[in-house]
Amino acid sequence: MADSDNSTTLPSVTYSRRDRQAANASESIDDRDPAILLLRGWLRAQHVSHVLCRLQQRLERRALDAADTEAIDRKVGYSIACQAEVEATTAALKLQDKIPHVQARSLLGVVAKLEIIAGADRDIDDPTDFPWPHIASVLNDLKEIAGSLPLERPDRTVVQADCRRYQAMAADMIGLQRQAANRRLGRGSALCFDAE
Repeated sequence: MADSDNSTTLPSVTYSRRDRQAANASESIDDRDPAILLLRGWLRAQHVSHVLCRLQQRLERRALDAADTEAIDRKVGYSIACQAEVEATTAALKLQDKIPHVQARSLLGVVAKLEIIAGADRDIDDPTDFPWPHIASVLNDLKEIAGSLPLERPDRTVVQADCRRYQAMAADMIGLQRQAANRRLGRGSALCFDAE
């Protein structure tokens, strides 16, 4: 074979430490690592829970401001939104409960588990107490060594689908509660309603 006659010199590129870490992290992420998959599911459930919380707060304000004739409908919508938020939060908590049972297969998997633990501390009364700052410090050290995970917000259509699913679960639960209450009160059939 003849030697290549290509003598073009490529420009020199200098990468910062962060650039190299981000590139290494994205190249080395193993989607088969159960801890990373757990983190992605937890982040999704957390995001949906926050979206439903904001919805519930808006509906609460509307229910409080509603006139008597429309107050019942608004309270039903508010009840569904409250229960949907509970369902999404419960899903996130169930994923948190899996942490001890999931074995990370990489340093990034360990980072993923600690991301969940450190992320959950935001809901604790005082995240400045031991061991929370210490766990956050270990997480930061691991990120410096292994790199960070690219934590992306879930796609809007995925979030909307999850919200609708939790609202449907909540509407079913609220409907069953109303049916049981009506039976206890000796009334006939319960009111039917749709989730917003």
